[in-house]
Amino acid sequence: MQYIARFGVIIGKFLVMKRILFVIIGMLMSVAAFAQAENAKYYIEGDYEITRGDNNQFVYTLSNITSKGITFTPVQTIVGHVEDDESISFSFDKAQTDYPGGFEEGLKFWKWQYDGKDYKWQRDSEVKDAQQQFKTDGVMVVMLILDCSTSLGEVNFAKLQNAAIKFIDVMYNASPNGSVRLGIIGFNTMSNTDKMVLGIQPLTADTKSSMIQFIHGLTLYNNTSLYYAMHKGSDMIGDYVSSMSVADREKYDYACMVSFTDGYDNHSSDERIGIPDKGLDNPYFQYVRDNVVDKLIGGKELKSYVIAIKGNDVAEDNKLYQTVFKGLASDNPFLLEDFSQLETQFENMAKELMKRWQNVTCYVPAAYRGKIRWTLGNGTETPRVEPKKETPAPPPAEPKAIGRTKKNFWGVNGAVVFEYASAMKPIFYTGLGAGFDFAIPKGKNAIGGMLSLKYCFGGPTHVMAGPLFLFGDYENDATFMLGTGLDLRFQTASPNYMRVNKVLARDYRQQWLGDRCGAGATLRLGATTLVKNLYFFTDLTLGGYKAMYRSLEPTLVVDAQGVPVLDADGNPTLFYNETRPTHLYFNVSLNVGYRF
Repeated sequence: MQYIARFGVIIGKFLVMKRILFVIIGMLMSVAAFAQAENAKYYIEGDYEITRGDNNQFVYTLSNITSKGITFTPVQTIVGHVEDDESISFSFDKAQTDYPGGFEEGLKFWKWQYDGKDYKWQRDSEVKDAQQQFKTDGVMVVMLILDCSTSLGEVNFAKLQNAAIKFIDVMYNASPNGSVRLGIIGFNTMSNTDKMVLGIQPLTADTKSSMIQFIHGLTLYNNTSLYYAMHKGSDMIGDYVSSMSVADREKYDYACMVSFTDGYDNHSSDERIGIPDKGLDNPYFQYVRDNVVDKLIGGKELKSYVIAIKGNDVAEDNKLYQTVFKGLASDNPFLLEDFSQLETQFENMAKELMKRWQNVTCYVPAAYRGKIRWTLGNGTETPRVEPKKETPAPPPAEPKAIGRTKKNFWGVNGAVVFEYASAMKPIFYTGLGAGFDFAIPKGKNAIGGMLSLKYCFGGPTHVMAGPLFLFGDYENDATFMLGTGLDLRFQTASPNYMRVNKVLARDYRQQWLGDRCGAGATLRLGATTLVKNLYFFTDLTLGGYKAMYRSLEPTLVVDAQGVPVLDADGNPTLFYNETRPTHLYFNVSLNVGYRF
């Protein structure tokens, strides 16, 4: 009996511990669940309210709507819909998220509820998860307009057909109940375009196969009547919308044309529109641009989407190419590089169109009022905790650089100088020069200045200064050198210089009195090397200077009556005419420099 009593005590303790363990596990799960909702990375939140309407029926509204990681058409208040299971649903139009896997996992419902101590997020697993859906009660009218000109070639035409079929598949998979109304036009000549038409009809399982069969039956022929096809397509959409039933007109939501071509229109014409012309001056282009694109049909703008590839028959005029197709599109056209991109572009186009109907429907129990939240996934954000402020440690000393590091550029240079000067006759000089260069690193490049002195034997002296730029890492690589400066030219009073100018002046029956200062602009082009820190450049200088001359043949000075004017000694007064013409000079120097 003693052992039985001890065993009973052990069993009792075990049951008590088990109960405590379950309580602890439950508390931990509750805390974890609260954290999942409180710190969710992806959620939609709002205030859920129930009021009475005019007919005394309940009205379910969601207001103060916020979200994180999920986007949708902005709205302040949404009115709920009573579902067949008596739950209340709220739809968020054009919903998107960057959560991996999208909305496939569904959104979990949480309510902000008092637990006896405090308000916390409480999970309600009896409410079904929110799911991504597509509207089925709208009407979208779409016209596919496809180029069937021979410039495509059989291979590329097959790629176009596959891309168009992919477009239809995407739209059908998103909405297979006929909400999408689709028509197709193939174009080359205008007469053939009238024959290659599939009227607008609901996209269903039955019509999908006939649409694919129609696309496979399109044939290539000469010419491109794109404007005519777009004009025809817009008229067909207008006629279809105007003939829809009252119920469909109420559901009518959107209309668009998706046109593809590999070149310019070269065949569309209409006597009522105007005489055909080229480029932007074509009256049919202007008509489509102004009267088809974005025109109102059933109170909705007709959107035009254009996909184009520059074919062999299109000249290399990118500006005209872009301008033409921009005029045919409601927004920017899709100008592709080659046909390998075509199927992906048509697929993306269909997906973007169906996003108009993409929504997330979230559910709420009917008998609840208050703050609610729908969360996506199990990911949470760790609540931010302000770090403890501590005195920052001093930064570690930078390691000593090994080898060369980028430092300031300091260099000296020597030059061989050549100069051409226009005077009475062209004068050629040679000389020598020396200079100083520096630059300070600025990011990947360097900026500084240059100064040089150049002397031409028996000729002028030049002083040049200006900014200098180095592009690249001159410490570890060859770099480009660019400079520009002001060149000042001074007369050099050398016997040879004076002799040459006197001889030239005398040949032209003038006396050379001397040159004045001149000025010009210098351009430096060069490069640095890693070979013994050498750098090379050339200076190109163009400028002008003035020279003073006096005529060797004087002019007799006479009065108004033509009588010679006499000087104080009674001799006729003679006047020597002086001129100061401007001469051009061109100076070139070949330089080698050394960087310290």
